[in-house]
Amino acid sequence: MSQLYASLFYQPEVTDIFSDRALLNYMIQVEVALAKTQAQVEVIPISAATIIEQVAKNALEAIDFDDLAVASGLAGNIAIPFVKQFTAIVKQQDQDASRYVHWGATSQDIIDTAMILQCRDALLLIEKQLQFAYRISIKQAQQYRNQVMIGRTWLQQALPITLGHKFARWAAAFKRDLDRLQAMKSRVLTAQLGGAVGSLASLGNQGSAVVQAFAAELNLTVPECTWHGERDRITEMAATLTIIVGNTGKMAKDWSLLMQTEIAEVYEPTAKGRGGSSTMPHKRNPVAAASVLAAANRIPALMASVYQSMVQEHERALGAWHAEWLAIPEIFQLCAGALERTTDVLENMQVNPDAMQRNLECTNGLIMAEAVMMALATKIGRLNAHQLVEQACQQAVNQQQHLKITLSEMDEVNVHLSPSELNEIFKPETYLGNIQLQIDAVLKAAQGDSA
Repeated sequence: MSQLYASLFYQPEVTDIFSDRALLNYMIQVEVALAKTQAQVEVIPISAATIIEQVAKNALEAIDFDDLAVASGLAGNIAIPFVKQFTAIVKQQDQDASRYVHWGATSQDIIDTAMILQCRDALLLIEKQLQFAYRISIKQAQQYRNQVMIGRTWLQQALPITLGHKFARWAAAFKRDLDRLQAMKSRVLTAQLGGAVGSLASLGNQGSAVVQAFAAELNLTVPECTWHGERDRITEMAATLTIIVGNTGKMAKDWSLLMQTEIAEVYEPTAKGRGGSSTMPHKRNPVAAASVLAAANRIPALMASVYQSMVQEHERALGAWHAEWLAIPEIFQLCAGALERTTDVLENMQVNPDAMQRNLECTNGLIMAEAVMMALATKIGRLNAHQLVEQACQQAVNQQQHLKITLSEMDEVNVHLSPSELNEIFKPETYLGNIQLQIDAVLKAAQGDSA
């Protein structure tokens, strides 16, 4: 992505992990691990592995990036020209050792394992972001648990909720995201080493021993068998990140709608140069929400590409595997960027209680119609109560008066509800159901996680 746009959609540390330079560093790390573990099981000489490891420490500086870029286009993947350059660098130090570079491996072994190492490091950062977002949401749920606001369905005013309940729901979503990350790690963070067709025939009877040692050296899970053509691990990882971004997109949609001029219940944090318009000085645009929603819009297409890449031919795919190289880095970068911007807003959100109160009252009491209906239902039955209150709502709208006044003038209501009871029903804070218990449950779950 253009550097001009990177600060809008990405997060620097995760972007660095998926840079060209970082990728080559991971590939060097994989080649060193391969040599060391093959030496351990006496497939190659220990002296050769030692030289390879020593040369690798400064190999990145000796790589010709421009030549590699050109050669990769001709070779069909980056590993083939990379191995040639790395072998040549080792050869300058020790010709005999250079014979054992990339011994028995295939290009996909190096690229897949390097990508898994990239993903592992990026997942660590994303997990930290999620944990922080979770803590912030928990804190805000506690702080605003009693801040009554209107709940909305189908973009219309519905019933009262609290801002704390919104934050609690978001916190619960972050908790599920964290659980998903933990659950998938042992499955997806798996080494890849199978040789030409997955049989490791080039290693004779030492193939399984090398794979186990190779995975242990890199602190990755040992695969039951080669997974060159089975991409469910990559797809699961991408899907989990897609869900995370979807959750942040839902949050961004909420707070951007709450920022609308006519609603004005919350605002993104302010900063010099943030959220302005090139022509309208009065504007305060939800710029963080725009970035998050753009990521949520972009990622499904990338996820579709990864999913389609599962359908591969035989032992090595033509094109499907290659598509991952484009999609996976961007999915990670968009996820990290969306989390960074979401967390900033959740932590520093500006809340306008006066606007919340104003919006609770703007329907002249219509939002409490269900509360009245349920109070009457115990006296005259739910259907009769519904019809009576619906009639009262229509009358109140036609007469442009408060619903409570309309109801207080109806004999069918007065016979069952006293003026004080009616007054109590029309207090939004009295019709919050089990919201506080839900918030308590979310807070309790968070305490369990921190124990």
